[in-house]
Amino acid sequence: MRVLRRILPVLLLCSTLASGPAASAQQPRRWSVTTGRQFIHRYADPDEIRWGTQDNSFTWQAGYLMFALEHLWRWTGDPVYYDYIRRYVDQHVDAAGRVRQFRPDALDNFVPGYACLLLYEQTGEERYARAAETIRRGFDTYPRFDNGMFWHSARIRQVWVDGVFMGQIFLARYARTLGHPEDYAEVVRQMEGITALCGKDNGCFVHGWDESRGAYPEVWSEGMGWLAVLWADVFDFLPEDQPGRAALLEQLRRMCSGLKASQDPATGMWCQVVDKPGEAGNWNETSGTGMFLYLIQRSIDKGFIPAEEYQSVADRAYAGLVTKAVVNTDGFVNLLDCSSIGLKRSYAEYIAQPREISTFAAYGSFLLGTGLWEHR
Repeated sequence: MRVLRRILPVLLLCSTLASGPAASAQQPRRWSVTTGRQFIHRYADPDEIRWGTQDNSFTWQAGYLMFALEHLWRWTGDPVYYDYIRRYVDQHVDAAGRVRQFRPDALDNFVPGYACLLLYEQTGEERYARAAETIRRGFDTYPRFDNGMFWHSARIRQVWVDGVFMGQIFLARYARTLGHPEDYAEVVRQMEGITALCGKDNGCFVHGWDESRGAYPEVWSEGMGWLAVLWADVFDFLPEDQPGRAALLEQLRRMCSGLKASQDPATGMWCQVVDKPGEAGNWNETSGTGMFLYLIQRSIDKGFIPAEEYQSVADRAYAGLVTKAVVNTDGFVNLLDCSSIGLKRSYAEYIAQPREISTFAAYGSFLLGTGLWEHR
């Protein structure tokens, strides 16, 4: 039955694509490998992974792609991914461990430190550890609310769910790799805090929180997706006896349950506003779907949730996700129906957002979701 569950979505996928616009192009056997390699070819200089008007490449766009490519390297053993990550880090960390372009004024800027820790783990070179220490010290003076939650940035006095991922996935690995177990408490504090501020009874998370107006009303796909990835991986770092760990694990199960209940039955994907799949105007969003697939498949693989209940959820998500990948005549994979936005005040504003193509977040999420499903 497990073999059948793995084959069925692919058969459905082939049937769908045969009638689609990319039918003339040969479809990849493993979408994650094809997309990952082509992404590296397209962005041969990793410092190009940034918005066109942005002057800083040591921030979340590149940091998240390095995060995803590290996973792909571990799943495949292909050194092309590791070499690319090292090139990125070496373009920012000098021989003395100084970090070019690191600015401790936004949570988005902490996640590239995750790649610095990988390089230290693999090489033992102290410069990478010193770089990670510099990034960690950015938290010492970073602004917080009275409730202990970090501001999204020095300019944005709000809590965003994506910012919790950016900061805490780095800090969790830092605590383990460089031997600072006292920092696990901060990781738990921020995760418990976002659950209290933005968690819903149905297991989903609204997009953010403002001190003056409270929680924002809607569950944005990619926003909740960042938390899904954090919850999927944080237990690799938190010690078994860490206070608060058990409660976080229960929240993971609630999140998976909420995602199972809100999965679009027609496509297997999740919608721009996650927990309203049947509402008028809602549409399937690619980046969040990749993140949710990653959470559910990882949680199955780690024994956190039962495969007999959730593997079909993951299989349907994979089958739906890859229909958003289009192989162009030049051989590159583009990703359709992506969304990258700030906090919005209403359902109408979320569903009215443009359906973007090939955002950096979508590439990272697509690699995580398809890569884990294809290499499990």
